[in-house]
Amino acid sequence: MKGSRLSLASLRIFLAAARHLNFSRAAEQLHLTQSAVSKHIQALETRLGASLFKRTATGLRLTHAGALYLERVSAAVRLLDEADAVVARPDARVALNIAVSPSFAQFCLIPGLREFFDAHPEVRINLRPRLLYGRDKAERFDAEIQLHTGHMAGMTTEYLCGREMALVGAPSLFARNPVRSVEDLAAVPLLKRAQRGYGWDEWKADMAPGWPGPAATAPEYEGFSILMPAVLNGLGVAIAPLCMVAEALRAGQLQRPFGESVEGRYAYYLMRPRPDVGGPYLDAWCEWISARTASLNDSLASLR
Repeated sequence: MKGSRLSLASLRIFLAAARHLNFSRAAEQLHLTQSAVSKHIQALETRLGASLFKRTATGLRLTHAGALYLERVSAAVRLLDEADAVVARPDARVALNIAVSPSFAQFCLIPGLREFFDAHPEVRINLRPRLLYGRDKAERFDAEIQLHTGHMAGMTTEYLCGREMALVGAPSLFARNPVRSVEDLAAVPLLKRAQRGYGWDEWKADMAPGWPGPAATAPEYEGFSILMPAVLNGLGVAIAPLCMVAEALRAGQLQRPFGESVEGRYAYYLMRPRPDVGGPYLDAWCEWISARTASLNDSLASLR
């Protein structure tokens, strides 16, 4: 490219505009005028020889070139900020932005996160409850933990846990309605998870192919963060990943009447965007969560 090197200020203006998809909001965030933001973007587009935004009647949209540029610039600016913090403010804490399935955060991540902070007090984790779909496409994260099949365009994926699932319920429920066979399930409420993964169809294909399963009118709960409290309080039985209910099973808060371990299609994966420019602090966090879930998987041996 011709011309002088880009200023960091121009890149930050681009990042703010890409985040808000609105020059006025970007200007407010950066304490600039809308005109100044627009001029910086125009100069940047001229220098790059490509349009970064598409102006429409309803607002701004990133072009394909803009999306590619955003991916790389956001990573580069974050690394520069990290370098500044380490050198200029050695007591400052580096921030990592992690998107995570709310259920995984509640049951598998947050209970052990103190261990990571004890080893890395210089790191701050910003946890955002996000699913892969139905969210703001302008959001960018250093890493994600999502329920998925493990094949995701533009991301590297690493299996963490969750392939094994089982039918579970509260002891109080089974005391009132003993479940010794699939036929006994007709006497207890069968709770469904409204989101994908850990469905009754996968479970019954392995355990009871001829059984009809829950009725179409069976109660649905939106995610495990709501479904599991319902199960723990005796409102019904549900299919759950063993990694999420292992402690409750060992403590006697939940029971697994059939003692099964069914392998499902979905599981929890660690995802990192490509190209991977996360840096040493993100590497340390990813290594920690990999080790934590590996230990969790080892502890499930007695339940398989």
